[in-house]
Amino acid sequence: MTEKRNNRIVLQKRLPMGFLAVWLMIITTIQWITLDMYLPALPVLVQEFGVTEGELNISLNTGIVAAAIGTIAGGTLSDRYGRKSVILTGLAIGVLGNLFCAFVGGVAMLCVWRAVAGLGSGVVETVAAAILKDSFEGRRFQKNMTLLQSVAAVGPIFAPALGALVINVSSWRFVFIFLAAATLITLIPMVVFTETQPAEYRFSNSFREVAKEAATIAATPAFALFLGIGALLTIPIWAYIAVSPYIYVNDFGLTNTSYGIYYAIGTTFSVIAPFIYLQLSKIMRIRRIVTVTILLMAAGGFIFLLAAGIHPVVLLFCAVLIFLSEGIIRPLGLVILMEEYSYVAGSASALIQFVVNIVGAVGTALATIGWHSWTGGLGIITLGCAALSALFWIIILRKGYLNRHLS
Repeated sequence: MTEKRNNRIVLQKRLPMGFLAVWLMIITTIQWITLDMYLPALPVLVQEFGVTEGELNISLNTGIVAAAIGTIAGGTLSDRYGRKSVILTGLAIGVLGNLFCAFVGGVAMLCVWRAVAGLGSGVVETVAAAILKDSFEGRRFQKNMTLLQSVAAVGPIFAPALGALVINVSSWRFVFIFLAAATLITLIPMVVFTETQPAEYRFSNSFREVAKEAATIAATPAFALFLGIGALLTIPIWAYIAVSPYIYVNDFGLTNTSYGIYYAIGTTFSVIAPFIYLQLSKIMRIRRIVTVTILLMAAGGFIFLLAAGIHPVVLLFCAVLIFLSEGIIRPLGLVILMEEYSYVAGSASALIQFVVNIVGAVGTALATIGWHSWTGGLGIITLGCAALSALFWIIILRKGYLNRHLS
């Protein structure tokens, strides 16, 4: 019999709870790695496939959009059919997609198999977050979710540098073989994993009714506006990810290895930021923390617009500001929204991950629409997102939404 305690918390029979948390962090980290480990290969693939940067970036967008579809499907399905079977399916799809990416001969098939890999990643990301909510509560859930978001960000930090190393010693194709193998290894603990959404907790409704419940949550003003802030502060991150190799390598003349170092330094602050949030939450009201994150994003936008094209160090400083902003709001938003809607943790997690992935595609698309300068485009995108976030935040405060959490 599955052991339960306090508000549907499910314990593991054969896995230590600490190991479960670490395993979920590893799984999520690998899924983040799959999104950008091949970034250093983009300039190479432009030449090899004979396409433009914009055409090649479609492969990045298809992976992001497919991941968004995977999150919404994975979370809702896991509420209906359980977490274990759904996350297993997602991991298997990820292995298949990455493996076939290694053998493509052109950008069209790369887009197809990147989409398959992204679909699997999306399923895994959202179900992993739901499992964490099923297994922990209170301050322990807050700490584990913050740690999950922080450790997961390690993936984007080391992924481009690791990808550059693999490309330098072999070829870009081995990047995807590595990703398939890493995903396959994370399947092993599933042998002894105890289902955290047992039959008595599952929705007995049809998939359509479960999806309708998720849509109802999404239409709630408090949920939609607060999620909108997190989503908007994510767009500049993906815009930076999409064009950073072209700025560092083509505009500033850096090597792939040097680009990987600059990229890693910037994204390190995505790891540090969740811990900053944890410390700030002890001494500062949540509403003030959100205000600070929006101001950080606005500052990054101004410097992108005015000075980031001068030197790679200035560009790096802008990246630090936007990574700090997004890295603080990410765990804060997940904790608040998943606690508010804990009775449908899978669907809530799915909606959050879906929107974040969709706006990721928006960010990469906006960044490559033909700006006069890459850095100027980043500045306009970042300032626009900060302004809209500020508007949403003013509405939340004036309407008194989420006062229970923002006090």
